[in-house]
Amino acid sequence: MRNKRIRKLLPISIVLAITMILGLAGHAFAAPPTHTDKVEVLVSFTEKPSHAEKTLIENEGGKVKRNFHIVPTIAASIPKGKLDSLRRNPKVTSVEEDITVQITNDKLYWSANHIDAEAMPGQNQGQGVKVAILDTGIDLDHPDLRMAGNVSFVPGTASGDDDHGHGTMVAGVVAALDNDTGVVGVAPEVALYSVKVLDQSGNGTMSVILSGIEWAVDNNMQVINMSFGGILNWPSAVRLALQKAYQAEIVIVAGAGNTGDQGIIFAPARFEPVIAVGATDSTNARASFSGTGSTLELMAPGVGITSTSRGGGYSSGSGTSLSTPHVAGVAALLIADGVTHNVEVRQILQTTAKDLGSPGWDSWYGYGLVSVAEAIAAASSSPDASGDTDSSNEPGDTIPPTTRIELSGLPGNEGWYRSDVMVELAAVDNTGGSGVAETQYSLDGGKTWQNYHEPFALSSEGTNTIQARSRDNAGNIEVLPVSREVNIDQTGPSVNILVDSSIIWPANRKQVMVTVRVTGSSNDLLSRVSSTEIAVKDEYGQVEPIIGPYLQGKVWLEAWREGRDLDGRVYTISITATDYAGNVAIAETTVTVPHDRGKDKTNKEETNQETLETADNTEDEITEAANGNTVEEVTEAAGDSIEEETSGATDDSTEEEIPEAADGTGEETPEAADGNRKGK
Repeated sequence: MRNKRIRKLLPISIVLAITMILGLAGHAFAAPPTHTDKVEVLVSFTEKPSHAEKTLIENEGGKVKRNFHIVPTIAASIPKGKLDSLRRNPKVTSVEEDITVQITNDKLYWSANHIDAEAMPGQNQGQGVKVAILDTGIDLDHPDLRMAGNVSFVPGTASGDDDHGHGTMVAGVVAALDNDTGVVGVAPEVALYSVKVLDQSGNGTMSVILSGIEWAVDNNMQVINMSFGGILNWPSAVRLALQKAYQAEIVIVAGAGNTGDQGIIFAPARFEPVIAVGATDSTNARASFSGTGSTLELMAPGVGITSTSRGGGYSSGSGTSLSTPHVAGVAALLIADGVTHNVEVRQILQTTAKDLGSPGWDSWYGYGLVSVAEAIAAASSSPDASGDTDSSNEPGDTIPPTTRIELSGLPGNEGWYRSDVMVELAAVDNTGGSGVAETQYSLDGGKTWQNYHEPFALSSEGTNTIQARSRDNAGNIEVLPVSREVNIDQTGPSVNILVDSSIIWPANRKQVMVTVRVTGSSNDLLSRVSSTEIAVKDEYGQVEPIIGPYLQGKVWLEAWREGRDLDGRVYTISITATDYAGNVAIAETTVTVPHDRGKDKTNKEETNQETLETADNTEDEITEAANGNTVEEVTEAAGDSIEEETSGATDDSTEEEIPEAADGTGEETPEAADGNRKGK
């Protein structure tokens, strides 16, 4: 008898066919996994991005939109599923969402005269001072506005022309011409630049705003006005750009926001390089909508302000958007008067403001109402304006030092750190000043102060508020301490996962899709959960790394009946949650998909089960017959059952051939064919 070979089915590598089903009525299947969807981000690097950094983003499936040079950052669109791997790259310091900001919610319904702008000598109207209005643009054809230049970074626009109206109103407060027509701005002779960073709906992304800031630095702007906000934090790349602009000696002014008395100052006004401006009415009372808080610096008229409007006309409005350009205009007047250093401009504005509310600085009015006359009078005695740089003239030093807070740690997103944070303080005195005598800091809202000697660490999780101030040798002390919020979260999210086994039914053959209902939850009490992903792994290490972000729904698992899977296949389903600080937590559970449907199913299922049982018995018979017998004898003993098993296998099974039951040609013997017909 010729040797015949027995074909024995071996376990094969699986490919998990997994589909997420949303638990929403009327939706049978979800869209393709969302980890392939691209998100707009700002990717910051350890050094200035070059071709290698661009290639890194492209290799992750991303597209580079803009490469910045004042900060080591690239604006890009990245597949969501690649964000974590990009964050883990040693060249990358942060990957932050390119979030959208908007103009403040002004109410469309008086002003330069109220801050004594009319008392200015006729020769100083801000001649030639470069003022950039970062906004929705400016009406380039308005007869009461003279433009020095314009640029747009809003996609789909070709110039800095205003397609909304907000920017034109802001510009008029600063620079409406003194031409016996309409209104007059605080500094009508400035060089006015329209830098369009907000679209026709009043919205703008962080990358576009960063582009506007970079342009202002590159083109030597002296004042930047930003009358927008709406969120508490900005990506670290944009905050760094603001610091770079401040280091370039630009005066930066922004609205405190229209949130009312909630102790909240919106970004960018809340940041250290920026002068936060609130709004007053005609009686010098704080406007009910004007934001309050620890970083509020100055007040200016912001109720019922008449200004230029898009289309060549005039209209009135209320809001901190319109109080902000008053301060920008006064800053321009100081610069035109010879105070060219932005730190000194800021100090003069603080020390000459008309005190309102409680004596001294307070969170409702800051230093008080900005005053043109008082500021210009102080500027005339400023060493910067007079050219007197003799530092020995201590009795004339009336300007306090400026303190800066620097932080270092492991940064996450949205201003969170996932480590202890080192705090370093630095102070500088004004040009020709008496020099810094001491620097102090407070961690309890100013109740107690400690002398600063060396950097110190913050480790308390949550929001830590640092205030710092300095005093010079002439006795001048910062009335408004510089303040920074340090957000620390070193604890990963809490994650839970539950699988409902009651709906799992056995599978009678390979490639049967078995439904598993998954319910998960994730929570983070500090920095909040930024992303969640579900992954599936089988007991042999085969992995589907990311199914999607949904924490409730169904997973389809492919069930197998092969060799070692006779008792079912075990799957591990896991949920990975990442918080904004960058902490990661994982929860997982296992589920076994059985393969014996039982006898309470349909006749067809029972028949299929009998076939499977016959195949199982056959394996036992072969094993028993093999004890002491030749391959040929084993083949004869197995008979038709061997071919039954062969016939019952699916066409795509991976097979390993050993001596078959057939005659070596791969065709069935007549006996096997008969046996197969009987089994069916």
